[in-house]
Amino acid sequence: MSVPTNPRPDITWMRRRIRPGQAPAAAAAPAAAQQGTSLNLGRPSADTAAPPPASLSLRHTPAAAPSSLELGRPGAAAPAAAPQGASLSLGRTPAVQSPSPPPAAPAGQAPPRAPAGAQPSAGLVLGGAAPASNLSGRARKLAEQREKSKREDHEVQLLFAAPGIEDVYELNLTDRVLRLTPLQSSVGSLVVSGSTAVAWESVRRVAGGQTVDGHKAGTAVMTSGNRPLVGYHGRDALITLRHVRTLRRAIFINRSSSAMGVRLFSGQTVALPPAADGTQMVLLVHRVGNVLELRAEPVPHNWPDVQIWQEFDFSMTHSAPSSAYGR
Repeated sequence: MSVPTNPRPDITWMRRRIRPGQAPAAAAAPAAAQQGTSLNLGRPSADTAAPPPASLSLRHTPAAAPSSLELGRPGAAAPAAAPQGASLSLGRTPAVQSPSPPPAAPAGQAPPRAPAGAQPSAGLVLGGAAPASNLSGRARKLAEQREKSKREDHEVQLLFAAPGIEDVYELNLTDRVLRLTPLQSSVGSLVVSGSTAVAWESVRRVAGGQTVDGHKAGTAVMTSGNRPLVGYHGRDALITLRHVRTLRRAIFINRSSSAMGVRLFSGQTVALPPAADGTQMVLLVHRVGNVLELRAEPVPHNWPDVQIWQEFDFSMTHSAPSSAYGR
């Protein structure tokens, strides 16, 4: 490659020569003759003094209206008729002094607080200064139910092995206990036929009793469907298994000469023998975790119902009349 002998006249500080056949770049036109936005890639006349190396500046020039883009090296003195407005210059600009920090507060005095309008907004806050909960009411209730189910499952795992209702035909002095599965303990109703009296107790220690003739004692436990948790329907005693988690235990007494039977929603049954030799068998239904245990307990035949309830610690609760509250 041949190197021309004549350098570019407008760039005196460059050492590299221009290629042959190329015309030298035209000098930059005076800024006073241009109006509006212009792109200047040239260099001012050679007689201007060479300023320091170029830099990027977004300064606001105090000249006339339109903005301009300058990529050349500005001369020592800007023209008097330079356009006013914002411009992009790659020339070196005088350093801008940063604002000095505010004076420090005297010792023992709190620093000045920022105005209230300058603080960032905390958004919508409901409930005053109390921290917002991460869970809604329904989600918190579901989480509590899951934790309760885990504890109940753990309780069931600690129980000793017991036969199921399909393994036992009759609960007597030999086979005295059976345990239902979680599904059998929560679907449909547990029907006890042949009983003459029943007593119940909820998880809140609300106890009550009822005979097959309709006599009641204590307090009835009502479910969310406005049905009694335990009670008589005709001659049969029922336990509503849909709300079995409300039940703590129940006891069924049989003073007839016939056997007492238990039937599940699936049709599976188990029987208890009638009284013999001065001993009668009562059925104790106890909830452990999420399963029901059925036990046959022998008691003297001549005990009245109230004494049997006291023997198994069924203490009847009574609701105070409304007059006791001054209504």
